[in-house]
Amino acid sequence: MTKAIAHSLPNTFHRYCSWHILEKFSTYLNVITYRDFYKDFRQCIWESECPEEFERKWVTIIEKASLYDNDWLRSIFEMHNRWVPTYVNHIFSAGMSSSQRAESSHAFFKKYVLKKNLLMDFILRFNKVLAHQCHEELAADHVDINEKPILKSLLEMEKQMAEIYTCKIFLKFQDELWQSLVTMPQLVHENDTHKMYTIDRGPHDDVLRAQEISYDKGLNYVSCSCKKFESQGIPCRYILVFLRLCGNIPLPNKHIMKRWTRVAKFQMISDKQGVKVSGMGSSMLMWQAKLFQIASKVIDKAITNEESSVIVNDSLKGLLEKLNSLGGSKKSGDMFGKDSNVYDTALKDPSQVRANGCGQRLKMGKEIAIKIAKYRGRHCNGCGKIGESHDKRNCPILNSPHKLGIFLHKHRRLNHNVTVLLQQVNIRELRDDPRV
Repeated sequence: MTKAIAHSLPNTFHRYCSWHILEKFSTYLNVITYRDFYKDFRQCIWESECPEEFERKWVTIIEKASLYDNDWLRSIFEMHNRWVPTYVNHIFSAGMSSSQRAESSHAFFKKYVLKKNLLMDFILRFNKVLAHQCHEELAADHVDINEKPILKSLLEMEKQMAEIYTCKIFLKFQDELWQSLVTMPQLVHENDTHKMYTIDRGPHDDVLRAQEISYDKGLNYVSCSCKKFESQGIPCRYILVFLRLCGNIPLPNKHIMKRWTRVAKFQMISDKQGVKVSGMGSSMLMWQAKLFQIASKVIDKAITNEESSVIVNDSLKGLLEKLNSLGGSKKSGDMFGKDSNVYDTALKDPSQVRANGCGQRLKMGKEIAIKIAKYRGRHCNGCGKIGESHDKRNCPILNSPHKLGIFLHKHRRLNHNVTVLLQQVNIRELRDDPRV
């Protein structure tokens, strides 16, 4: 896969799934080594802030655990620049470090689709999944449009991003902004083009850690050594600390990723050459959300005044009459044109056929007749009769107290006679035995 992606998508960064790599530690390490050093490996991978720190910790663990001859550890270390966070955080990944997007989609579809579903069942269930996803997306749009998050400070950038970010992303940004209030950077270097700041974070594992903030005067751009903005698209607390030094200013556009804004889904998508991607404007979901947002704003402004409410009400009624007068030439959901026969195709379940090794073999007529002849009929465990149409649950003898008494009396007499007969046989055998 690595070679194919490099050949077909040369401008794409292929990142390996860290979850699958960590899961294999229990396979390629023995039980004792895994128990004693797995936590050290995880700390080395996730908490290293620079390549030098990762390599130093990795070598220390290998020496301490005496794992020089482990070929698998050597192989994953050679490709560390494709999966270790400190080497790949410069690439935007929306905060994902594994193939969790595909795995979550599989788990989501498993709630609705089963292996035993027929073709028609699969289509119906799949449509239900899409309807559920559309409902969840519209619900999230409703929250972003109508609900306002609670502000924790009087900073201008917090008020600004509460209007721009979606509610979920704003809560993450607000947490970073709140943490930046207790941090103060120190200027360590400045020249005509750059400024360099450091922020002490306190000791960790007996090592004093510090974040480095670089400001490019020509580009008017701030970057941090943690690479959170580059990898997740959210400004980290250290970038926000530097921006607060400039005063109570809004967040610059260079540090606002459009992917996390409320209007991201309403904008046209273009490729790297600037050509707009066709087909996105006809999306029913996009138009529905866009019109819903406009209608919501109109209603919010109209309800404050009775006269404006009457105007909006009359306008909506007139608009509805115009839409009804259009007729059935363009029905709702007709995205394929007049001559389309997509919905006219009748889908039926395929005919069932017997496959090789699908179960028991087919029996011939003679073999079936012999089996029927050997069958004597149903056996009742209550009365012991064979060939009757009842069983123990509806046995007439067990369900009738009178018949049950007669039946038990006969069985007691029979059991008594059999017991006496067996005693007589045993006495005769003892008399004839020469050893007695």
